[in-house]
Amino acid sequence: MAMSRMYLRYHTLRQVLIGVGIGAILGLSWYITVLILRVTGWVDWVLHIRVVEMLWFKDGDIGSLEHDLREEWLEWRKLHDKPKLKKKKKQ
Repeated sequence: MAMSRMYLRYHTLRQVLIGVGIGAILGLSWYITVLILRVTGWVDWVLHIRVVEMLWFKDGDIGSLEHDLREEWLEWRKLHDKPKLKKKKKQ
């Protein structure tokens, strides 16, 4: 894509290199930000908000086309739900 911009004379080499550099920096920044949010638990917290659950949001890939959206979301939820700790009864 970058080479076609130069070939068509829409941009100079300098403009293309600066654009590629900015894109690489922003992409890496986004990747690191999402990685930190996953490790610290923010992504799981957001995905357990009722409105987000109603919209069937999930964290991961697009999935397969074998299931409809609700079935795919339920399958994802089973895999990513943390087991809930049961409270011990006091005797």
